[in-house]
Amino acid sequence: MEVTVIHGSPRKGNTYEIAQKFMREMQTQGEVSFREFFLPQDMPEFCRGCFTCILRDEKLCPHASYIQPILSAMLKADALIFTTPVYVLSASGGMKAFLDHFGFMFYVHRARPEMFDKKAFILSTTAGAGTKSAMKTIATSLKYWGINRVYSRGFVMHHIKWDAMPLKKKERYEKTLRTDAVKFFHAVSSQKRCTPYFNTRFMFFMIKKFQERAADDSVDKQYWKEQGWFDGVSPFHSK
Repeated sequence: MEVTVIHGSPRKGNTYEIAQKFMREMQTQGEVSFREFFLPQDMPEFCRGCFTCILRDEKLCPHASYIQPILSAMLKADALIFTTPVYVLSASGGMKAFLDHFGFMFYVHRARPEMFDKKAFILSTTAGAGTKSAMKTIATSLKYWGINRVYSRGFVMHHIKWDAMPLKKKERYEKTLRTDAVKFFHAVSSQKRCTPYFNTRFMFFMIKKFQERAADDSVDKQYWKEQGWFDGVSPFHSK
């Protein structure tokens, strides 16, 4: 099993700690390899809003040298993990800048068929509050990518360092991580698609009607034609 991990912070603090524990627990269940990317080092640029990726080709993005290797790793992976600490009650700036670069992959534009098979897990930590809103920011993008199932878990630490937490709290969180990691491993290894989110399926077929009426020279419309999505092919069914 190959898993691509996107870390929303370069700081190896609480979020990194729980991610490593989660990854080790997955490896107790079978052979798992991880390819890790750290933000902002591996994608240090803000989206320029130039629309090149949407109107022309994502490979022409001024930051393609950063985006393309990560996209390739995500498409190749069997599963995805995203991590973020809470910054001002939301995801980290690095994570938001990362997600901004993948607007072209929303199913309103050019969703990748590979994504409709994948499952993803989001991990977040906070000293006080905000994990729900931080994880929602990521989950929203993933669902618009067509990801089959998005799981998440947030941890309220009340401490800056993991080792500063009371022993019982650490043991409780480790148990939760163990349970989540085992379930995620088996959900991925089973290769079973969950029933698509209703909103994802509904919106996809609504957008299909919109794309059918789009100009023939539209990059998005041409992509949909190539996928066969106008001819009855559905990304919600494995080929």
